[in-house]
Amino acid sequence: MALSVDSSWPRWQWRIRDGLLQSPSEATPLLSQEKGRQSYNLMRQRVVFPNNSICHRDWAKISRRYPGNRICTTKYTLLTFLPQNLFEQFHRWANLYFLFLVILNWIPSMEVFHREITMLPLAIVLFTIMVKDGMEDFRKHRFDREINCSNIQIYERKEQSYVQKCWKDVRVGDFIQMQCNEIIPADILLLFSSDPSGICHLETANLDGETNLKQRRVVKGFSQQDVQFEPECFCNTIVCEKPNNHLNKFKGYMEHPDQTRTGFSSESLLLRGCTIRNTEVAVGIVIYAGHETKAMLNNSGPRYKRSKIERRMNTDIFFCIGLLFFMCLIGAIGHSLWNGTFEEHPPFDVPDAEGSFLPLALGGFYMFLTMIILLQVLIPISLYVSIELVKLGQVFFLHNDLDLYDEESDLSIQCRALNITEDLGQIQYIFSDKTGTLTENKMVFRRCTIMGSEYSHQENAKRLETPKELDSDSEEWTQQQFLSFPARWSQGLATRRSQGGAHPLRRCQSARLPIQGHCRQRSVGRCDSSPPPVAFSSSIEKDVTPDKNLLTKVQDAALWLENLSDTRPAEPSLSAASSIADFFLALTICNSVVVSTTTEPRQRVISEENFQRWAGFWREAEASLENRDELLMQTAQHLENQLTLLGATGIEDRLQEGVPDTISALREAGIQLWVLTGDKQETAVNIAYSCRLLDQTGTVYSINTENQETCESTLNSALEEVKQFHGPQKPDHKLFGFHLPFKTTPPASGAAAPEVGLVIDGKTLSAIFQGKLEKKFLELTQYCQSVLCCRSTPLQKSMIVKLVRDKLSVMTLSIGDGANDVSMIQAADIGVGISGQEGMQAVMSSDFAISRFRHLKKLLLVHGHWCYSRLARMAVYYFYKNVCYVNLLFWYQFFCGFSGSTMIDYWQMIFFNLFFTSLPPLVFGILDKDISAETLLALPELYKSGQNSECYNLLTFWISIVDAFYQSFVCFFIPYLTYKDSDIDVFTFGTPINTISLITILLHQAMEMKTWTVIHGLVLAGSFLMYFVVSLIYNATCVTCNSPTNPYWVMEGQLSDPTFYLICFLTPAAALLPRYFFLSLQGTYRKSLISKAQKIDKLPMDKRDLEIQSWKSRQRPAPVPGGAQPSHRPVTPVPEQDLGASSPGSSSPPKRERKEDRVLHGERDSRDHARGEPHSGDPSAKLSSGAHLLGPSRTTASGAYSGRQTDAHWPSSRGSHRRSQSSLTI
Repeated sequence: MALSVDSSWPRWQWRIRDGLLQSPSEATPLLSQEKGRQSYNLMRQRVVFPNNSICHRDWAKISRRYPGNRICTTKYTLLTFLPQNLFEQFHRWANLYFLFLVILNWIPSMEVFHREITMLPLAIVLFTIMVKDGMEDFRKHRFDREINCSNIQIYERKEQSYVQKCWKDVRVGDFIQMQCNEIIPADILLLFSSDPSGICHLETANLDGETNLKQRRVVKGFSQQDVQFEPECFCNTIVCEKPNNHLNKFKGYMEHPDQTRTGFSSESLLLRGCTIRNTEVAVGIVIYAGHETKAMLNNSGPRYKRSKIERRMNTDIFFCIGLLFFMCLIGAIGHSLWNGTFEEHPPFDVPDAEGSFLPLALGGFYMFLTMIILLQVLIPISLYVSIELVKLGQVFFLHNDLDLYDEESDLSIQCRALNITEDLGQIQYIFSDKTGTLTENKMVFRRCTIMGSEYSHQENAKRLETPKELDSDSEEWTQQQFLSFPARWSQGLATRRSQGGAHPLRRCQSARLPIQGHCRQRSVGRCDSSPPPVAFSSSIEKDVTPDKNLLTKVQDAALWLENLSDTRPAEPSLSAASSIADFFLALTICNSVVVSTTTEPRQRVISEENFQRWAGFWREAEASLENRDELLMQTAQHLENQLTLLGATGIEDRLQEGVPDTISALREAGIQLWVLTGDKQETAVNIAYSCRLLDQTGTVYSINTENQETCESTLNSALEEVKQFHGPQKPDHKLFGFHLPFKTTPPASGAAAPEVGLVIDGKTLSAIFQGKLEKKFLELTQYCQSVLCCRSTPLQKSMIVKLVRDKLSVMTLSIGDGANDVSMIQAADIGVGISGQEGMQAVMSSDFAISRFRHLKKLLLVHGHWCYSRLARMAVYYFYKNVCYVNLLFWYQFFCGFSGSTMIDYWQMIFFNLFFTSLPPLVFGILDKDISAETLLALPELYKSGQNSECYNLLTFWISIVDAFYQSFVCFFIPYLTYKDSDIDVFTFGTPINTISLITILLHQAMEMKTWTVIHGLVLAGSFLMYFVVSLIYNATCVTCNSPTNPYWVMEGQLSDPTFYLICFLTPAAALLPRYFFLSLQGTYRKSLISKAQKIDKLPMDKRDLEIQSWKSRQRPAPVPGGAQPSHRPVTPVPEQDLGASSPGSSSPPKRERKEDRVLHGERDSRDHARGEPHSGDPSAKLSSGAHLLGPSRTTASGAYSGRQTDAHWPSSRGSHRRSQSSLTI
């Protein structure tokens, strides 16, 4: 077959004819330099000289420009820790507010409290958070030090040998020698491998989350090395691209002393963080080091995230500041009016040194500032410290939850961000990766096709089955229990041809037959001293599960092929079939293989002259730095065309345990789940059906287009159709100035609308972002239960997360397992990494790390709900507590002439917040459980209370503030009326008020607690007793500690007065009566899900289970009747394309004619297994034993994968199983 010709081939022939073979093409100006001239553009290129005796001078000169291999992921240094941490802490408005008060209190004319006393709360808060941040950063420092001090073999020029050094000592240009199972310390160009083929096997799980081994090849010209690599003999210069974060892209060339060049690509680059596998020794030269490696450039570190509650608190602090200014304004005006009532200056109004008095207006202004200092506790600065301590306690219980521990990987949950634990209870959108996150990422052989005939591996099919699950393909493949060769093969096969011809692929000892049962063994390498190409070229340690039905047949087939080689003459076509059969039969035995070489996999013949000419241009394109991909594609198109596919294999990745149940529970909880994957659409759709992401009875829209106008038309058409059977909108959200349909009214017919799913690819996403179609895209997704984005790049994943997070103002969570998910994880409000075998890149950038996707269920539904409920109610309680206490001082100003004085001792006020009322909220925030874990898992819809911020919102905040005003009013005026017209001193009047307020606040806390343990009781009682013990000791010893007024013996005197006990009993009852009445009404008549669940929790175990079952039966939606399917009609012009190939063993979709007018089609593929009614359809859509596996691409509704797994997860029988699908495809 002659080599095809296109427009660029004559140009190359012209260049060869004119003797320009060694000259570069017009697209590669980098190579157009004169012989003997060496000039490099260091701004656009990286030039690497080897660190040996020959090139040491050049290396020393150029290596100074490049950073070392030491990494540092910490935020602070010893010098920057104090100023930088204080700068970050003063981003909180409360801290700035208290700093302003400290400065204000140092002005003599405005001093209310002692200066040191005013500084104490702020200093404690800043110091506590500083210690916490320092400990977190020190933990990162220890991790960095552990990595930097890892050992590696580095070539030492002076000693002429490899010396063990630390990773931090590696420099660009150093030669590195690595052993098997060692981690690569930097980005290294591979120059030598102990494998005779020049191949090095890598495990890249730390980067991309994929556990299957990757192959890297030695740079061309270095693969034929019979002895060890000698660094002193290496005198080439390496020129490559500047450091970038593209993991799969790398280009450059190696310039030899004779000015010739050898190109290399990413297949010769060993990336930092990967692990050497199945290769004894590998040697390379460092290209990028430290923070310039591709792995480090992909990890920019997690962005600073603030929780939703903290953002809410900042808003409420502004309200508190406004309330404080209003109270201070009343104090300033009252002070001026009160002073204005005196005809002469009163004795307590002291003039200045010149004998003049302050004007009333200026005196009022000074009193305004004094009142700010007096009422400063209205802003709960201690709330921040308490929240930090509560989060530490919550994280402790998260770490010790055995349900979040994975025995297989010996890993528990990791909490890498302590400031957003409560956001786990408010998630509305989850963005998940597919491979390694939803699936096991363990590829297992299922079937193959050889020369058009298919064979399945039944043992692996059973191995992939979930418990009590049948293979969906069993209906079609039961007749293929034994391997049989096509009749045309039995006419005779030759296994060898003459030298230069094809050789059959041979198997290593690990694939030799017979294999008995389950065995774990390591292959011993090649079988012969100088072997022909083999199917298994590396040591493999896998769990081999042979198919018992295939063992005998494969063994007979192997003997049959060997016998034929002795009795039959060699025929080229049959010899090729023998090679293919031998190779694919090996695949039927093992679960996983590493293919190294093939023998004539494509039938193509070209002349030697044309091939050498093509090879010259290929080498030239490979050595180019600019337009390299285009040149390589251009050259490949000349050779790789008019090829015949000889065979293909089918592998399958099993879902992780518990994924379907987890997704189902998360959807019941009101969480929208999107899957963002780089996989092809057919695979992603099959997985989506298997894990219940797409509903079997729902409608699925698939949009694939690159054109922006077509994309817009398609979105409009889909929106118009989906609105027809979802009824009119009830907009309650705004987006870009229009309302989004978060709530929809069912159609008038009363039929339930089917669930809608959306499948979209990366090209369509590009059209959406470039065409400014985000508004329509988001509007369509609001009708969808789930969205599946296929073939999406890491950047597109991040853009989607940011789009949904910012435009819909929702809480988002991203979960992934590899470096390609890092940008998505960092963009979400909460990033979750999958740890374990998939790698650490995602974990390093995440806020939380789990080992299994199923752990997300309890993490969100239980711990997320608890964390949010505790912190939200604790924040509301702190606002109430501080407002209630501060208002006691405010009411007193009406009776002291707005002078800014207090009736409570200063130290008593400090002790009140520091000791007496600090522990109960902490215990409440760490241990309180409003609902048990069992009920939360059984009723996922309880999670919606956190999504709706029911515990902490604007309404609950103002209700608590009003309640605080009322309680403070009662706590002040009942003692005031009791002691009115008496002769008690000011501290004797203030001590009962202080005691009453403490009892009221502690009892209020007790009413908020939903869980009572011994710890709760001890803390409440201990706080009450501590108050009396400290007060008695302080009042007995404070004789002249607070001159001129001292609280000496005040508490002792009050304890001997019966009136004190009476008001301490009656006043808290009167203050808390409205709240108690409100809570009683709420528990009796409130119809919220939380209150109902709390009632269920109090029932005995058997009754509780019955109530939960009854709850679920009421919540279960009614099935969608067949007549409820929406009709279809031509709408906005859209190109038509059939997408509905049915799965094996099912009826295919009906035929439809191509219409010249382009219409939008919604395809319905309905199946009724009970009646078994045949569907008129295209017989070619049905898979058969002779069907070609890689035929025309058709999106499958369920596929072989989903049909099997989904039937197992849906308890309904096949008789009642009805499935519909709508596809909208460009």
